[in-house]
Amino acid sequence: MASDTAAIDRLQASIVDGRTENGRYRQDQLQRLHRILREEASQIIAALVADSKSSSSEVDAEYYLGMEAVRHFYDSLDFEKDLNEEYSVTRGEDNLGRRIGAGLVVIRPTTHTRFYSIVTPLAAAIAAGNCVILELSETLSQVDSVLRQALTKALDINTFYVSKTTTDQSILDDAILVDQTSDAPPSTLTSQLLSSSQTRCVAIVDRSANIDEAARAITAARFNFGGSSPYAPDLVLVNEFVKKEFFEACSRYATLSFAKDSSVRKVGGDRSEHVQKAIKDAEDKKQVSSFGSNEFKLVDVLDKSSPIMDLKITGRYLPIATCSSLTDAIYNRDFENPLLAGYFFAELGSAKYLAHFLPCHISLINQIPTHLLVGPAAPTAHAPDLQHRYSRDMFSVARPQFVQKPPAALQKADELLSGGPNKGGVTASALREAATQPLAPVKQSSNKAIGFFEQGILTGAALYMSIILPVVGYSTYFLGRKGVEYALKFRR
Repeated sequence: MASDTAAIDRLQASIVDGRTENGRYRQDQLQRLHRILREEASQIIAALVADSKSSSSEVDAEYYLGMEAVRHFYDSLDFEKDLNEEYSVTRGEDNLGRRIGAGLVVIRPTTHTRFYSIVTPLAAAIAAGNCVILELSETLSQVDSVLRQALTKALDINTFYVSKTTTDQSILDDAILVDQTSDAPPSTLTSQLLSSSQTRCVAIVDRSANIDEAARAITAARFNFGGSSPYAPDLVLVNEFVKKEFFEACSRYATLSFAKDSSVRKVGGDRSEHVQKAIKDAEDKKQVSSFGSNEFKLVDVLDKSSPIMDLKITGRYLPIATCSSLTDAIYNRDFENPLLAGYFFAELGSAKYLAHFLPCHISLINQIPTHLLVGPAAPTAHAPDLQHRYSRDMFSVARPQFVQKPPAALQKADELLSGGPNKGGVTASALREAATQPLAPVKQSSNKAIGFFEQGILTGAALYMSIILPVVGYSTYFLGRKGVEYALKFRR
């Protein structure tokens, strides 16, 4: 405890003296971070393989993406540009984009893709100019052991510290808490960088989608990384007209995937036991039927009142239910607001409709990128960073600096209050006249564009007319001909 207190005192002293604001210092720390992670690559990868249920290729992908995140945040630092902006006010220029580090960042990482989940926010926090406390409790995790030793060795002890836990509320109140383990609803995650790990992801497959590509993307997202990614789809709603085709494609891709990669670990452990039990209970009640093997299960939801429809899934289980239309998919379920992610597989017009009316923290159309499955859920109270989950802005605060005079329109009030026309300013009547000028007319378009629903109506009308008109025309011709023949016969 005494060592914790001394370490935190050092960090707080560094915050006061502002050493992390120096661009060269931040570059140096990120260089040190990247170097130690390169040097310890073999140990880190071996530890990841030992700790996780991921395949060797998934571990390699996680390590690569973590290193790319460090590179990204290092490349985002431009010392010459930052220095130029810092002294812009001395040249009479506003420094509107000035941001400084928030001070102290506490990182509480998730167990899913542990390496990436630690390295990415750490690099972002350093790049933004912060001191960092990384929470690594005493466990049997080999990754934690390797990283605890490596990071402590590489980074400045005055600005970085590894702690078992941070319980001092006064410290947490003054820090940015990156909590990737939170299970609070997204509506409460507003003041800190908290990951809503229990918020669901939903995929919708319309009849206009490329069914084969949709099945491949969805099964990969659900079954890769042990099915433990917070961004793995928890429910698939597929149009009833293409359900059979989609289900068969999912089965084919899942079977091929597990047959090809023999290094994939079997799913087990406490994390997915509650899901396994829920599916078994639903099967007993004839609400669902499942198909698969020891490695994966496709769950066909027969009764939409089943609790499976609202369950956050862990493990390699993929619930699939039907919907009759886009409207049915959106409005006949009570989804979280917002969902963590929405995956929409459809032609672009239909996908736009889904993304517009179904609230999601991020919406992805006809894709589920692999890198999204690595790492924690993004903080939902902030603008999402699709590539790295965290951004420098999340770890800094705006501190703009102004030196230029305000625009002429705003200076008029100052001219009136500082003396009016007697001192070369404006009169009250002139100011009122300016204030009561009407707004510019709205540049409204002629509404000649055809919208989504109008296109549907026109398509339906075209199909209707293409069937009805030929029938009516042929009937008229046939009856007219018979009538003429009958009239001629009668005259004879």
